[in-house]
Amino acid sequence: MDVEIKDLTRDQQLLLYTIDYLLKWVSGTDDNSFIQNGKRIWIKELPLLAVIYYQIIKGSYETYDYAPTSVQFFGRSCYSCNISYEGVDDIEDLRELDILEKIRLSTAKHGFVTAYRITPQGYELLKQIPADVKEEVKNLFYCKKCNTHLKFYMELGEKPIIKMDCPICDESDTDLDFLESEDVSYVSEPYFIRVSDRLVR
Repeated sequence: MDVEIKDLTRDQQLLLYTIDYLLKWVSGTDDNSFIQNGKRIWIKELPLLAVIYYQIIKGSYETYDYAPTSVQFFGRSCYSCNISYEGVDDIEDLRELDILEKIRLSTAKHGFVTAYRITPQGYELLKQIPADVKEEVKNLFYCKKCNTHLKFYMELGEKPIIKMDCPICDESDTDLDFLESEDVSYVSEPYFIRVSDRLVR
């Protein structure tokens, strides 16, 4: 399927460039080979969703929201994570457009790991990504104090913590709060409809 960059929404463009940026970050290369120790690099779904959540709270996406969802870690404990279903839907849209590839593997503990990488058609689209979208992504992953690339990692303990910090200074030590559910206050009231002049509740 032939796809042009104009066929993608700005959020989809931002998502595609984010995946490309993370793959280059992990592989330590600026080309599109993404080879590390002789193996092709994929981006796992959970870290990607954590980054999407971080981008949402920083105001990067125009249409994305998030909601707490129970997610299993390492085939064992389940935690409530802030998942963007708009982001998940766009990932699937990019896959249907042959821009992303998806792999799903079973683990020794009978769990599943899902990961993504960009297709050759996706690489062609990356050449057309607008400069403002690229800057939106890059600005989130550099230390504002010393302009060093932030480190993205997970601390394992009683409850996993996904963090980003600067390897040079402590200015950008950031807990993404991906596993912290928000308490949202709301007000509800009964709704009545009138049918045949009788009030129905």
